[in-house]
Amino acid sequence: MALHAMTIDPRTGLPRGEQPPASTAAVVALVCGILLCLGPFTGIPAIIFGLVARGAAKQSPGAVGGVRMATAGIALGVLNLTLSLIGGLVALYSAFAT
Repeated sequence: MALHAMTIDPRTGLPRGEQPPASTAAVVALVCGILLCLGPFTGIPAIIFGLVARGAAKQSPGAVGGVRMATAGIALGVLNLTLSLIGGLVALYSAFAT
């Protein structure tokens, strides 16, 4: 590797071009958001952990990464809750319609 490619970025302390590692909260938000089959049991934590991860990344952007993961977790959590609500309303309507 060339010497110029191994220089350290003074803002992050990482090699130039490297992003800070994703926070644990961002990873948890994404995993909970992906688990759509568990409904609000994973939708609500996905939103909460996503907001926590985004807040941590805003406070110290040089040390904490994973903003895109957190945003995807939040979006999937909202989708999860929306689908759960629609499914619950359909189930309720079909129970009372007959």
